[in-house]
Amino acid sequence: MRYVLIINPAAGKRDPSETVLPPVRHFFLEQGLNPVCYLTREPGEAVKLAAREAGREGPVRIYAIGGDGTLAEIAQGAAGKENAEIGIFPCGTGNDYVRSFAPRQRFLSPELQVAGASRPVDLIRSELGVSINLCSVGMDARVSLETRRLKRVPFLSGSAAYDLALLKTLAGRIGENLRIRIDGGKEFEGCFLFVLAASGQYYGGGYHGAPKAVPDDGLLDFVLIRKPPPLRIPKLAGMYKAGRHIGAKEFDGILTFRRGTEMEVFADKPVASNRDGEIALVQAVSYRVLPHAARFIVPEERHDLGEFVNNL
Repeated sequence: MRYVLIINPAAGKRDPSETVLPPVRHFFLEQGLNPVCYLTREPGEAVKLAAREAGREGPVRIYAIGGDGTLAEIAQGAAGKENAEIGIFPCGTGNDYVRSFAPRQRFLSPELQVAGASRPVDLIRSELGVSINLCSVGMDARVSLETRRLKRVPFLSGSAAYDLALLKTLAGRIGENLRIRIDGGKEFEGCFLFVLAASGQYYGGGYHGAPKAVPDDGLLDFVLIRKPPPLRIPKLAGMYKAGRHIGAKEFDGILTFRRGTEMEVFADKPVASNRDGEIALVQAVSYRVLPHAARFIVPEERHDLGEFVNNL
């Protein structure tokens, strides 16, 4: 087994090449694993690095040391490569994908990572690229764009940045005129706050937007939320963050939940879209599941997380 560490020095508030990488690399070297280490310098570089390493012969484990965006790039580069397993030491802004599997502290332990096994997971393909977690169109994508700006503020956590971005977005014009088609059949049309296509459950620094999503069931969870009366939004936002929106009477008439393999979204003008934190303007976009297109490393479960994790 070869081991590769791809580090995003811009992830999170503190450069992980100075905080997370040294003890992780030290542990790997102690075990005689001799990891190859890369520091990314620009968006998209991790895709190329992962594709190159996954394209070599023999089994390989490719770890992101960064956030959800870095993991998504590695997943895109290694997609469909049966010899490649992907993992993450989560030290980004939101660290949301791992929440569907285990506490973040377990993922920060190099000992548990090396001892862990990989499992097949689904990916999401769109015209914008491959996602491993969750894609959205509408207000949530606009919030993600604002979150990116706010996370530069010192001492502002990922969840706090998202909450502040949400308040700022709500103070402006909300709602997008969309037409949504699921699995080539049923269509939904009107003014929507946002729509989600999810393989993972969490995003935005802990928002439980797709609480029923299963990362390896070969299906995507589609959550469509129409624009409600403005006075209802604060209460609905709290329920949504906690993952209590699916089936709740407070969301009657405005929420549609479906499972399927593809969702197409059409807008009457360019709208913001989010793909694991990457924002783009789109007027038409589709999201299609790629069943079991990657193997994701889940750390071994133990009570003792080690000195490194306990000191973070």
